[in-house]
Amino acid sequence: MPKQLIFEQPLTEHIRTFLRLEHLFSQFHQHTKHKTAWDTHSAVKAILNILSMLGRGDIKRETIKELERQNTNLQSFIEIPGINHGKLTNIINNQKSCLQELHAISGIIGHELQQHELLNAIRQRLSMPGGLCEFDLPIYAHWLSQPYEKRNEILNQWFAPFKTLNNAIDLILQVIRDSADAIDESAEDGFYQKNLDSNLTCLMIRVMLPDDTIVFPEISAGKHRFTIRFLKTGNMANRPEQDKSNIDFKLACCIL
Repeated sequence: MPKQLIFEQPLTEHIRTFLRLEHLFSQFHQHTKHKTAWDTHSAVKAILNILSMLGRGDIKRETIKELERQNTNLQSFIEIPGINHGKLTNIINNQKSCLQELHAISGIIGHELQQHELLNAIRQRLSMPGGLCEFDLPIYAHWLSQPYEKRNEILNQWFAPFKTLNNAIDLILQVIRDSADAIDESAEDGFYQKNLDSNLTCLMIRVMLPDDTIVFPEISAGKHRFTIRFLKTGNMANRPEQDKSNIDFKLACCIL
């Protein structure tokens, strides 16, 4: 299958939050694969950003609510002929397992890190340009100089409270992405518009383009319709302009 670029647009606030957390979880996991102090620092920043997001609302409740909704919907598919019952049963069981683990967590996820002295000191310094020089926080500079194995052990300890949420959000987004097949579409003069069925809840729009394309989509969506404008990449210092050619792309409207 040819390589492609995928652009996703969430259509509800909780899916937007899940995508942001997925982005931060991916950052953390990517940086912990590498051994430099700079990568460790980036992993710490990801942890602090996750903590910041978790402090803005009851994300645990939203995650449980979405898992329960998906689980109920998927169970209604079991009797449909032609369904891959093995795969479906596995997803349903994984959802139930995640729900049990989330319910077992007391309070806000990651609350034990909110009073962590070093993490709070790092958080305060991050708001200052260049605020994490060695002379600003020598204890942090000393820790970053430790062998990778020691740093990684601590990073995994700090990330441990997020593991269940990480798994739950991965599962939620996987089900949403798999809920719709991509179809071939074309944007005339670089513009595409489609109405949404008001009786169905579209959670996410996915636009797929070849990885060597020179355009990217700008997606604007409301309750009743969405539009896509394809803009040209060019001089990054200037505002991108709409491509006036006809653009072929693949589109998936994820409804579950």
